[in-house]
Amino acid sequence: MTELADHDVTAVAVSLDGDTEAARPWLDEASLSFPSVIDVNHVVGDWFGIVNVPTAVWFDEQGEMVRPPIIAPGDDRFREFSGVDSAVHHAALRRWVVEGDIDSESMRRWSQPTSEAPALARAHRRVAAWLKRNGHAEAATPHFATASELAPDDWTIRRGSMPLQGADPFGDEFFAFAVEWDARGRNSYSE
Repeated sequence: MTELADHDVTAVAVSLDGDTEAARPWLDEASLSFPSVIDVNHVVGDWFGIVNVPTAVWFDEQGEMVRPPIIAPGDDRFREFSGVDSAVHHAALRRWVVEGDIDSESMRRWSQPTSEAPALARAHRRVAAWLKRNGHAEAATPHFATASELAPDDWTIRRGSMPLQGADPFGDEFFAFAVEWDARGRNSYSE
């Protein structure tokens, strides 16, 4: 971001974690030089249909979205796993900030109506999270399951719900999910 500092661009990091204390060490280690927030209710993910992280969404000075959610890693630490080259996104960001070049086609595709399944999956996840946080773990279980069935490749639902269900988001359940996701064609990653 320092490279674009003269262009009046601001980044905001949003962590989609269910627990602020679990997210804090990651944010502290990153030593971000821009604002960061922790979205324990996944509101930002729901608003913009974020299905995996790290995802970037771009907004212009008027608050209009100019690039829809797209996987955009800051570096190539997970390139071998994700197959996503961070340089592609860095170059696109430079073109937008410096030259005003935006990808209108990706916005058009993103804004087309989709099935009800993603929205319904997010609603079930919200209900499950509320039930779990308010002492109704047994009632939450079928909602977590339905959310996963409706959106099997949505990492913010599948992996993001693991801590609420007592699973390690880097443990056996995560790796089982990653194998399933890979077998289905890595549907939530795109460049």
